[in-house]
Amino acid sequence: MGRAERCDSSLQDCPVRGPIAMEGATSMKSPRFAIVGAGNGGQSFAAHLSLLGFSVSLWDVEKEKVEALQRTGRIAASGSVQGEAKIDLITGDICEASRGADVIMVVIPTVYHRSTATAMAPALTDGQVIVLNPGATGGALEVRNTLREAGVRASVVVAETDTLLYACRSPRAGEVIVYGVKDHLDVAALPAAEGSKVAALLNVAFPQFKALPSVLFTSLNNANAMVHPAPTLLNAGRIECKAPFEYYSEGVTPSIARVVEKLDEERLAIGRALGVEVSSIHHFYRMSYGVDGANLYEQIQKVRAYEGIKGPTNLNTRYLFEDIPTGLVPLSCLGNAVDVNTPTMDAVVELGSSLLGRDFSAEGRTLDRLGLAGMSPEEIRRALIA
Repeated sequence: MGRAERCDSSLQDCPVRGPIAMEGATSMKSPRFAIVGAGNGGQSFAAHLSLLGFSVSLWDVEKEKVEALQRTGRIAASGSVQGEAKIDLITGDICEASRGADVIMVVIPTVYHRSTATAMAPALTDGQVIVLNPGATGGALEVRNTLREAGVRASVVVAETDTLLYACRSPRAGEVIVYGVKDHLDVAALPAAEGSKVAALLNVAFPQFKALPSVLFTSLNNANAMVHPAPTLLNAGRIECKAPFEYYSEGVTPSIARVVEKLDEERLAIGRALGVEVSSIHHFYRMSYGVDGANLYEQIQKVRAYEGIKGPTNLNTRYLFEDIPTGLVPLSCLGNAVDVNTPTMDAVVELGSSLLGRDFSAEGRTLDRLGLAGMSPEEIRRALIA
């Protein structure tokens, strides 16, 4: 799949809160933002930032979408973020969008991080901050390594979040519905020491961003890789028969939830082998959605924000083509590097590859693409906290 192809417009899941008052930042110089990607999340960020009073440029690869947005120069936001947002620059030239921005918010499917980093490389200058929203597993590493390969000499910080700020949908270019905004979002950076500075810069617009010590935490706290691929694959018959179903309440049955819990056990073991304690999927649901239960199945059944989220209508879904190669593949590779067996992850990767006729292990974020090939566990840990 090439970069020019657009992902599906699946709902980004997060807890819902009420409409947000639009108050511009006054405590420090307002940074200039470039939004890379005009999908659901990208248009939400662009509209929100504009309504908060920030200068915003917006890029997308789709010519038709760019032209539609340029005709009005505005994005109409409704829901938790409300208003007609004027966008300063809308362009199909990623270098034009990136040039002069203090913060470059990358809001595209994670499988396109590498190609997009290569495309923007010529425009990057000292002091810019690239934030991957989200980075999945190894996003900041992959982008940093890609920029080095592209010959970038500028001093650029690459950061990543562990999820998207919004639950949102864009039914058409120039319109976005924001169903909810997270109260808390983690961010970490490369170099790791820049994490607090990145969070402070983002806090000028978004107080939700909190710094973590290193990208080890954001990369390992990849909930999408846990709850998307396995349930999707185990509902493949239902999906290919076009049988409508609620993805979470009906698609994650007790037995499928147990598979997700096994995936999570392997993820936690990788974290321990790298010397960090990461949050379990159970803790994620308690913190993000305020739900508890005897097991994951019971927790998921209690998440009201999941009500109405339908399952995919075909297997060419981001739940597979994104969350396997940029989630389970790098997790499995890290597991192999630190002598942690990942049989459940490996089985899901192999099953997904077979069903879609692809080789996700070859396509995905290998240690070579992350710049970690041949390193010992301690060397990997040092590379991530450097």
